[in-house]
Amino acid sequence: MLRACAAAAVTLASAACSGMGMPGSSSGSVVPPSAGAPVQQAEPGAPMHQADADTDNASPDGAPVSSATGKASALLSPAAGVTTCATSPPQYQWIFKGACEKFTLKSTGAAFSLQTWDDITVKGSIGANNLKAAATVYLADATDSGGDIETYKGKSFDKYKAEGTTFIYAVAVNQGKTAIKPVAQKNKPILQYVITDSKGLPGTTCGAAVLTTGEKGSLQWETLPGGPFKAKGKTVTITQYSVPQNFELPPQTPLYFAVNCFK
Repeated sequence: MLRACAAAAVTLASAACSGMGMPGSSSGSVVPPSAGAPVQQAEPGAPMHQADADTDNASPDGAPVSSATGKASALLSPAAGVTTCATSPPQYQWIFKGACEKFTLKSTGAAFSLQTWDDITVKGSIGANNLKAAATVYLADATDSGGDIETYKGKSFDKYKAEGTTFIYAVAVNQGKTAIKPVAQKNKPILQYVITDSKGLPGTTCGAAVLTTGEKGSLQWETLPGGPFKAKGKTVTITQYSVPQNFELPPQTPLYFAVNCFK
């Protein structure tokens, strides 16, 4: 999915993507930052670090709402019946108004599949992890267009500025009290996003990043290792097999992901 960034996700933080124009970090930390802190696009190439998280049993909180009910405010014009969770909780800080799924994550992992939002569909999985009791996780997406990301305390969401076009964001929120830490298994991904844009991707090669806290407390985007990822038609698969240093999904703290594509 994974200790977060956010001030924040797939299923979903460290070394640079093979020098393909996507920033990495020289001294990033995955400790959740103060929302609205300045974003720095860091030097490429070094692992992230982070503080320890609290541990305890998971407890579900909140439930998604359908856009058809009108309970989610200021949405784009989604297809009827798209499930959102544009409230706090289950989201915190910058709220994504795109498609949302609530799923149960066990120690063996779980799959997720978001409905189509702004012509984009996201599905994938979170792999094996340290959980002893099942945890509730929310995953939501947004394209940062049409007002589908709310401001937080008057601050706009910090966009991922990378090569090409950043076309999709996702947020994962662990609703429990235990930090979720991935456990690597041979030939099995710890995190995977399969993203399809029916309009076509804005490039043939893609990268992914997670929002983290820098050494001095500022927010910065960290590229996920393993890239660049080659697109196949209108679909790109972002897969992580190894665990970046101290990568976890902390309790009740949003973890924000971004995906960009370029020629």
